[in-house]
Order: sequence, then C-alpha cells, then structure tokens
Amino acid sequence: MDSISDKQFSEWARSIQSGDEIAFKNMFDATFENYVRYAWRFTKNKDSAMDIVQESFIKLWQKRSNLDPSKSLKTYLYRIVKNNSLNYLRDTRQHTTQMEDVQIADDSSIVFEEDQESELLEPLKKWIDELPDRQQEAFKLSRYEGLSHDEIAEIMDISARTVNNHIVAALNNLQERYKSYKDVSGKHYE
Repeated sequence: MDSISDKQFSEWARSIQSGDEIAFKNMFDATFENYVRYAWRFTKNKDSAMDIVQESFIKLWQKRSNLDPSKSLKTYLYRIVKNNSLNYLRDTRQHTTQMEDVQIADDSSIVFEEDQESELLEPLKKWIDELPDRQQEAFKLSRYEGLSHDEIAEIMDISARTVNNHIVAALNNLQERYKSYKDVSGKHYE
C-alpha cells in the first residue's frame, strides 16, 4: 500500500463520503489484499481474514457520511479491520469453548512476497512471531505495511513515542536473537 499516496486516500475519502460507489470500488480493489494480510495476522485463517475485511469495507460504506477527509482513511480502515479481527477472535474463543471438538484450521496458504530461499528468513519470521504482542504489532505495521508512527499510534491507540519504543525494543530483541543465531550457527549475514 506504500504506492498509494495519502492524497489518493484523501480523494477517496471525499468521494466515498459523498456516496461515490466507483471510488469505493477503486479503493477496495487497490487495498483489499493488504488489509487481508493484516487481518490474517490475527486470525491465521485466510477465509476469515477475507470475511473480516469485507465486513470492514461494508462498515466503512455504512458510515461514509461520518468520514473526515482531513483524517487518514487508510488508518481508519486499519482500525476497523483490527477491531473486527479482535471481535472475531473473541467470538471464536467463546464458540470453541462451547464446542470442544471444533478446531480452528491453521491456513498457511497466504504467500508473502519474501525470498523463500534465504536461510535466515525462517528464523527471522519465527523471531518476529515470538516478539511480545504490542512490539510485534508495531513492528509489522511499520515494516510490512509501511505505516508511519502516527498512523500506527492511531491504530494501536497509543502515542507515536510509544510506537517508536515498541519498534526499537523489537529491533533490539531481533538483533540479540540474530547475534545468538550467528554465534551458534557460525554463519554470518552481513
């Protein structure tokens, strides 16, 4: 979504606010996959993530008259997706405790655009997934989604300074894990 400018999101916000279905469809087509990847981080299920994002876009359309084009539409939609994902997890947990024999399938069919051949990629993915939740969320929003500290702060409902602290802590954590890995494996990736 890095290639989509803030100006484009502002234009979409103004158009969608006035009921422009074509602008809404254009934004949906341009951003859907990025929001699905974000929702997948919560659900670990591609179909559920896609449903959550579709519901989020529906909610956006229903609340279009309340849009403020001076505020980030991209961030607003991330927040809707996050809230819907958390609601999904809450509802799923309640449902699975009622039906113990129902298991949530782990869908690993999402393919990220990363170099699968790198020996360091798998340990790095694992280390990122093992970061504390808030560090992980801030790090992924920054590095995977390309969001600014201010946008991440709005999504996570924290200050931009706290976002920075989470990202710095995540980077320090990953650097320590890398040093240990390098020492144990004797491999150097510089």
